Amino acid sequence: MRQLKWESWAALLVLGGLLAACGTDSTSTPAAVPSETLPATIDELATLIALQEAATSVPTITPVPSATPSPLPTATPEPSATPTLTPTGIPTFTPFPTNTPRPVQTASPTPAATAVAQNVVASAANEHYWLARPFPRDSSNQIHDYASRSYPYGATAYGQFQTHHGVDIQNTPGTRILAAAAGTVFYAGDDYTEAFGPITNFYGNLVVIEHDLPTPNGETLYTLYGHMSQVYVETGDRVAQGEQIGEVGATGVALGPHLHFEVRLGDPHDYNRTYNPDLWLRPWPTFGTLAGRITERDGSRVYDAQISIRQAGGIDHYTFSYADDLVKSDPALGEHFTRGDLPEGEYEVFVRLRGVLRYQGDVTIESGKTTWLDIVLK
Repeated sequence: MRQLKWESWAALLVLGGLLAACGTDSTSTPAAVPSETLPATIDELATLIALQEAATSVPTITPVPSATPSPLPTATPEPSATPTLTPTGIPTFTPFPTNTPRPVQTASPTPAATAVAQNVVASAANEHYWLARPFPRDSSNQIHDYASRSYPYGATAYGQFQTHHGVDIQNTPGTRILAAAAGTVFYAGDDYTEAFGPITNFYGNLVVIEHDLPTPNGETLYTLYGHMSQVYVETGDRVAQGEQIGEVGATGVALGPHLHFEVRLGDPHDYNRTYNPDLWLRPWPTFGTLAGRITERDGSRVYDAQISIRQAGGIDHYTFSYADDLVKSDPALGEHFTRGDLPEGEYEVFVRLRGVLRYQGDVTIESGKTTWLDIVLK
């Protein structure tokens, strides 16, 4: 994170205090796993989370002009999509059904677009939606199980913060956090002396779980849960998927209450061995994921491009291509960007670099699947 002027820090701390004041008391009883069906919920607090997440970056001496980034596209909440969902509660470990690849489709950009793309569904062999979400579905939307989209994995929120190595799910202090899959607790406690981030006392109270699931590259799979207020488990404990492991807090470098969630492969201490949770967390029923690559004609990778994904009816969803090589592409897919939690259906995709439209094309999102979009800019 770039060093903020003291006025900006003050504004951010006030914002964090306001958000905490709006939440429930840490001793309050969290909502039970709901039995009702739930309409899709899109993150209406994405801009606030991006401000809070100044906390998950390492300070530098470069000041940020303002605590409120005016160019963020998600300052206006996205309307909630309203498909009918089947109650899911906490899913058990069941890999997603086989996804049969369909023939390659060539996107037909408008004359204003300058790219070619392929739209295919990733094969089942490359997908690994093995993790449940660390919060339950809640029909009242008091408990969120979806991540901020203004500061997604691999992004910098328009250059304000360090590259993000996980996803952030905002909930009130004391909300119970659930294990994303069964496994053994590799570490539970604080990181005051044992570092899991770029500095000590980065995540504050955290839990790291070593899972028994196979991975595409054969390395051990870990999930990390940061900024907890309370930790319920101990190092060496066996936990089941959906078991309560702690409570949401704002410890470490967090400015507001939320869960910072990561997927790591290989070395659980290595901050540079994180992978995109969008490709591991199981989609909601009737929802899918968009992933792909963006390159120039010479094959060079395009970093920090803004990607708009517009559904019929004018609803826009946003993401960014990874800002740099500090985060890893999935070992099975090799993506440069993702956007999870998209309702199935037809979309237009727009790619802009420094505000200039470089690509416009169509894509189809299918339920429970990863749709791949390979874009080559001209």
